[in-house]
Amino acid sequence: MTVRLKHWPEWRATRHKGRFYRNSLMLILLIVSIPGLITGIVMYQLVVGRMENEFNRMHQSQIENRARNVDDQLAYLEMNLSHWAFEPRFGNALRNLDFIYYFNETQDIVTTLYVLQGSHPLIQSAQLYLEEPKPILFNRDYNELTDSTLAAGYQRYLTMGNHVYWTDWLPGSRTEAYVPVETGQDKGLNAAQDQSLSSAGEKPQKITQGSPLVLVHKIPGESMHPFGALIVTLDKEKTASLLKTLTPYNEGLTFLMNEEGRTLVSGHSGSGQSSDFERQLKEAIDLHRDSRSFLFRYQDQTYSVSYGTLDRIDSAWTYVSAAPLNAVTSPVKLLSKIMVAASAGSLILGLILSWFASRRIYSPIARMMHLLTPVRSDSDKETLTAKLDEFELLEQQWHELTSRSMSAHRQLQEQLPHLRTSFVLQLIQGHMYAYTEQDLRQRMSHLGFELEGRQLLLVQMYFTGYDELQGRFGSRDKGLVTFAAVNIIEEVARRYFNQISVMNFHNLSSAMLIIAPATESVKVQTLLWAEELVDVIARTIQLKVTLMVSRPVTALQELPGQLVEMEQAAAYRRVEEGSQILDLEDEQCFRNDEGASYPLGLEREIIQALRLVHLSEAEQALAAFMSDITSTGRTEFQVQQMMLQLLGSVQHMMLQTGVTPYKMFGGRNMYEQLSVIREPLQMRQWMVQEVFLPYIQELQTRSQEPLKQVVERTMRYIEQHYPSDVSLEICADIEQMTPYALSKAFKQVSGSNFIDYVTQVRMEAAKQLLRETTMRINDVAAAVGYQHSYFNRIFKKQEGITPSQYREQWF
Repeated sequence: MTVRLKHWPEWRATRHKGRFYRNSLMLILLIVSIPGLITGIVMYQLVVGRMENEFNRMHQSQIENRARNVDDQLAYLEMNLSHWAFEPRFGNALRNLDFIYYFNETQDIVTTLYVLQGSHPLIQSAQLYLEEPKPILFNRDYNELTDSTLAAGYQRYLTMGNHVYWTDWLPGSRTEAYVPVETGQDKGLNAAQDQSLSSAGEKPQKITQGSPLVLVHKIPGESMHPFGALIVTLDKEKTASLLKTLTPYNEGLTFLMNEEGRTLVSGHSGSGQSSDFERQLKEAIDLHRDSRSFLFRYQDQTYSVSYGTLDRIDSAWTYVSAAPLNAVTSPVKLLSKIMVAASAGSLILGLILSWFASRRIYSPIARMMHLLTPVRSDSDKETLTAKLDEFELLEQQWHELTSRSMSAHRQLQEQLPHLRTSFVLQLIQGHMYAYTEQDLRQRMSHLGFELEGRQLLLVQMYFTGYDELQGRFGSRDKGLVTFAAVNIIEEVARRYFNQISVMNFHNLSSAMLIIAPATESVKVQTLLWAEELVDVIARTIQLKVTLMVSRPVTALQELPGQLVEMEQAAAYRRVEEGSQILDLEDEQCFRNDEGASYPLGLEREIIQALRLVHLSEAEQALAAFMSDITSTGRTEFQVQQMMLQLLGSVQHMMLQTGVTPYKMFGGRNMYEQLSVIREPLQMRQWMVQEVFLPYIQELQTRSQEPLKQVVERTMRYIEQHYPSDVSLEICADIEQMTPYALSKAFKQVSGSNFIDYVTQVRMEAAKQLLRETTMRINDVAAAVGYQHSYFNRIFKKQEGITPSQYREQWF
């Protein structure tokens, strides 16, 4: 009793405090309930109607913006297909081209179709149909249309529509009756065309609403008499997904229809209910032709309907979007009902809620602490809560988020140089041609470049003499050497220029973009920097540098042309010189007055050595040939042309000796491989390794073919007659050869001696008899052509154990 009386004042204070909270809460609920009733009724009667009208207006504005995106996607498809249709590779040259003989052109067409297919996410497939010289279809490969029905189906694309048109007809579909996307001058096929196609064995067809859209462009693009067509089929699921973007909610209906009111694409599944909804919606659209947006009621639901027109090449399509207003008004209706119910119920539940208020008052803070506490067990949470109050915990979480943000910003700053270099590399290589000058300047400004009042200068560098450093670097260290050279370029350039961007091509070449004030003489500074760079690289990594300096420009869009001009001019550098600094504006750097005589006598020595299968003499003649063509005054372009001529003469000699270069080289384009090599020493090594050696090995293989057949016959004879007396003399008599010649050929072709091979065959047969039969050891020896004593000795020598031990181990 003493203990209870001791805590009585605290308990009574807590009880009075709870009553105060309950009474205060009851008063608050009574005051709040009356405005809640009034507010709930007003919201239900007035706000819902105004929200419907406001949502209808917002829906119209939103759908127009999204429809422009859909229209841009389809317009981009039309423009992209027209671009490809006017490509020279799809011109009149395809009429009489032998696609089987000209395999590279056929592969190029297939590759182009792959590129066209991947150029837009809506494209499911890209096909090329050619009527002449015979029906041919290119899709994933080359196909000749031998099926007359299928050929007639693709032929219909040439008779339908304008030069460019949309349709939803596919060859090979077997449904009811054909109904095209009738637009422009093509409102379906005329009677003569229907009759001709029916006679070809193809029935009229009809495509359902689930059929994909097809964009057709007849080729050649500039011809009025097309003989083929580029056919792009859209992915119907992705097209439907794109159309779904016209509706801000998953509920509702979106579809696309033509001028006749037929549905082309629907953004939702075509159930029976949605079909009836779509039919009634089209009737309502006909009644509201004067407005682009209206409210439509269907099955106790109100929909906001917006529609508009998409102008295509040969037609005008109508998009329709119907979004249910219940998605917006339902929460408001529910909220108003809840407010009315809560206000009325608060008068009754006030006493009950006040009883639990003191215990529930802390529940929001408890949930917040539960979310912010980064530990799992309850004991750890209680420990952390005891150490930190709510505000300290929030402060701790804020510091943690700030630290993460600073870390992300630091990582972004570390990656910024790589982003700058990558963007400049794409810019100078011409990958940014679709951007305007203003867009390019804006993107470079975001990457930290200052372009206002600046001029641009592009420098390209080729590092030569690498093959002379094989003692210092391996054959696979080109990327490492280029990386070291790029670092030297950046270090030296920082002392001359404020803004630079160095690109590493990883193939002993690089480029640098210089951004300097327009008032400075950047060309003079660049030449001074080039002289220092040549000296530093020669002293550090002992390479020679061919440095090309372009003319200063002010527009970013001129840089790709500058790079192409420098790459072309690089072929005219003199190969016998060391490091060179070439200014594109200085014509003296590229003037070559000396003629280029071709060493025909050395070429004959090379060909004669190859005919006689003398590799060393061919290499010596090639070395003399290279020394002659790289003499004083010769340019890189001249050296490459002479080497290409030598390659052609060698291949002609191969054909004369019965060797087909195409088969021997595995179908590789040797001219293309040789044309990309710049250094003479590397050209010489390539000619020996890739041309001379394969040819000599082919001749040696052909000379050994008769001996190979003799050895194979001898080996078959041994395998058939090993139980009897098989000797080298007997086999030599059978092949009408001397024993010495047969023994030498046997060793050369099979890699083992004649006696060793006979022993190997007999041992394999003996081991099989020991494993699979119960014959005595004497009988096994006789069965494989050995006497008993000799058999045991030779078996143990070959296998390491006796025949009896071998049988015991096996079982």
